[in-house]
Amino acid sequence: MVDPAAERLQAILRQLEQAGRFALPMPGAGATAERHRALYEFGREDLSVARLAEAHTDALAILAEAGAASISGSLYGVWASDGSHSRLSGERSADGGISLSGTKLYCSGAPILDAALVTVHCGQGLWLVALPLDTNGVRIEPGGWATPAFAATGTSRVIFEAVHATPAQIIGGPNWYLERIGFWRGAIGPAACWAGGAAGLVDAARLLGRDDPHSRAHLGALEATVWGLQALLDQAGLQIDVAADNPRQAQRRALIVRHLVERGCVEVLERFGRATGPQLLAFDAAVARRHAELTLYIRQCHAERDLEDIPLPRR
Repeated sequence: MVDPAAERLQAILRQLEQAGRFALPMPGAGATAERHRALYEFGREDLSVARLAEAHTDALAILAEAGAASISGSLYGVWASDGSHSRLSGERSADGGISLSGTKLYCSGAPILDAALVTVHCGQGLWLVALPLDTNGVRIEPGGWATPAFAATGTSRVIFEAVHATPAQIIGGPNWYLERIGFWRGAIGPAACWAGGAAGLVDAARLLGRDDPHSRAHLGALEATVWGLQALLDQAGLQIDVAADNPRQAQRRALIVRHLVERGCVEVLERFGRATGPQLLAFDAAVARRHAELTLYIRQCHAERDLEDIPLPRR
């Protein structure tokens, strides 16, 4: 049974899909800044919506990059968590497909999505497959998500038991998912949502209307930070559209942008309470949820593990 909050979130996503809000420009196709701004606005409206909308639109971009068709009207996730406890193993089947088994963690939207792009280790490579979630052998195990942040997204553990992916459901070749330039172009998408989430907190601080000099000073700093985040995302989009990138250059840009956006969001999270006092965090459920979700969401930035990959090799 789907949780009522997840049902409401699913209904919102369906409405957005039907209204054409997910028809975003493809990364690198000439309007990437516009794509970033659309994801930013999703985050500004609601971070739970943004988290699933970003994954869905990323999945559509991945399928387009591979020349593969999406299922019309379906809501997609991208489940690529690949730690020691979140790993699928596969074997090539006689028909050229892949038979896969294992467990995936951090499967956001599992109870409410229609399909997911899932990574699987097979042979010497990492493969990507597109699976409808009603495929035989796919079992969603809700529970275990302790924080109220993103509770409506139904983030779950998903078990795959001898699931068969047909040749048509294999997206790209071995290691294509990570080696393509679109991986790093798409990696800026979550950062755009983080920035939008921060902007939503600034909106709430502005509406509260505290007019003492210290609150106004903090609000000014918050507005300046969000302006900088918007400019950063716009500039990144422009560079993606005009630069003759290779994957390493695209990786470097993405990691820089994600780092700078994460730092800006931390600044907003810290200043927000100083600008507003405890009132909104204590008595406004939507603001408290946004604050908690942004705190969790920016941990998709891998901090120092990303920073060490930014410098180019010495000549």
